Amino acid sequence: MRSVHCHYFFLVVSVVVFISPPACAQDVAELKVRAEKGDVLAESALAKAYQTGEGVAKDEAEAVRWWEKAAEQGDTVSQVNLGVAYQFGRGVPKNYATAARWYRRAAEQGNAAAQTDLALLYQLGQGVRKDDAEAARWWQKAAAQGVTVAQLNLGTAYHLGAGVEKDDAEAVRWYRKAAEKGNAVAQFRVGMAHISGAGVPEDEAEGVKWLRKSAEQGNADGQFWLGVSYHSGAGVARNDAESVRWCTKAAEQGLAAAQYNLGQAYNSGEGVARNPVEAARWWQKAAEQGVAKAQYNLGLAYYNGEGVQRDEVEAYFWVNIAASSLDQEFVKQSRENIGKSLTPAQVSEVQRRCRKWVEARQNTEK
Repeated sequence: MRSVHCHYFFLVVSVVVFISPPACAQDVAELKVRAEKGDVLAESALAKAYQTGEGVAKDEAEAVRWWEKAAEQGDTVSQVNLGVAYQFGRGVPKNYATAARWYRRAAEQGNAAAQTDLALLYQLGQGVRKDDAEAARWWQKAAAQGVTVAQLNLGTAYHLGAGVEKDDAEAVRWYRKAAEKGNAVAQFRVGMAHISGAGVPEDEAEGVKWLRKSAEQGNADGQFWLGVSYHSGAGVARNDAESVRWCTKAAEQGLAAAQYNLGQAYNSGEGVARNPVEAARWWQKAAEQGVAKAQYNLGLAYYNGEGVQRDEVEAYFWVNIAASSLDQEFVKQSRENIGKSLTPAQVSEVQRRCRKWVEARQNTEK
């Protein structure tokens, strides 16, 4: 099994259930008459009208009032929408515990959207005690009903061993269900499973097929790894120009690894005309996101004046930042050599900047 490093995460998406709202003010007037008599479907439809502003002035607080009436009568659609209102503070003050309470009432009646949303609250620890096992249990129920995001997140739980025993084969099984319905994240993960041989037999060509599906939908991870495949010739004929094309798409979406690779391509001239200015520009973007190798390369670019104006102070800053992550002798040696060209005051100022930069990064990642 090949070792492939990817960061897998739970997809944080709430599922909302709406019913068709009335089309005009006359319809709303008729709904009000029925709703005031306790007609649960009318109450739910009237709430939706107030929520969307169709046929009546938009009023999220009034929408919540009518959803509460319908929810108290056991209407699961209203219970879910009421949960969403409390989760996101729409028409009422945000209250995760109340959101969880309404999601649970609908979930226990078998509502798949509520099961998905309740699972997410358990996974995040919002309104309930964080409990990966409970999250997985509710995702399982929603996934069995065909909710795509629940299938993806259940696959993630099996992949990470979060709330369930780690099982790559089971993870891929659920990823595939979501992937076959067009979910780009799931398609990417099925592709990576085939490339690495995690949970399925290693098959690089099959992996590239799924990566392409994901990439063509605009998924940055899929685009990046498709570009990597073209560069290495794994599962597809090597084509550096195609590698650069897909890496560019991912880099333009802000994917740091793609930005670094694109800088490397412009520096080497593989798949694209060599351009030191573009190399430095992409290294800069990756460096600012914490990619140590990009930080080191950017530092050398500043020191040599290649692609950027020569600046020994900026060179020392970036190599110094890189050295805090890259425990390699040549990086430390470069830092020492560049530092010799600076005054003690300049070295001190750069070290102050480095501390400030690291602190800012740590605060951002919290």
